[in-house]
Amino acid sequence: MERKKIFGEPRCSAPNENVSFVQKSIRMTVLTKNINQIVSLTPEEINAIENAFGYLELSKGGFWVKQGKICDQVAFVVSGKLRNFYMEDAGNEVTCFFVTANHFISSFTSFLTNTPTHENISALEDTVLRVISKNDLEKLSVLIPKLQIFRRVIAENLFITMEKRVAILQSKTAYERYEKMLKENPEIILGVPLQYTASFLGITPQHMSRLRKEMMK
Repeated sequence: MERKKIFGEPRCSAPNENVSFVQKSIRMTVLTKNINQIVSLTPEEINAIENAFGYLELSKGGFWVKQGKICDQVAFVVSGKLRNFYMEDAGNEVTCFFVTANHFISSFTSFLTNTPTHENISALEDTVLRVISKNDLEKLSVLIPKLQIFRRVIAENLFITMEKRVAILQSKTAYERYEKMLKENPEIILGVPLQYTASFLGITPQHMSRLRKEMMK
């Protein structure tokens, strides 16, 4: 399949060498299958959605969203893994959450308010996204009003995810947080660099290493 490079700086993505577009498809894919689980779609609506979302590839380490930029896109992760993080004033990276395949992602505050984001979203491995701009999503929602329900569900899920993270950090010990993550998201523990997982759990890499040793006893 022929692929062409993006020229010019993308508003919500990585440097040019890490990004390329792939030809669109009109057949039902995992994207519309995912949406169809929430709102029932007609064949015409499926085609409209498939045509509205483009394909975007990120190489490992590539950025889709960069701090200080306005994010005007929403993405669906077809394959790969992303990390959402921000930089503290001291220069330390703080991991907010990880996003794996079959999930939607954006810098939603920036997306909704059209203001520069404080977040970074980068690829932990080679990743394929389906992306749509805010303008195109608004047009699509006028064409398919039931997508408003889907958009609300996505926003609610993000809120729940962030609320759970705050609650876990406040109410559980480091050992309990690690144990819970190991049970619920073992692919993150096994497939993400230690320093990123440690940051997500609110501990140092050294503490993380000690926890791993304790769990192996």
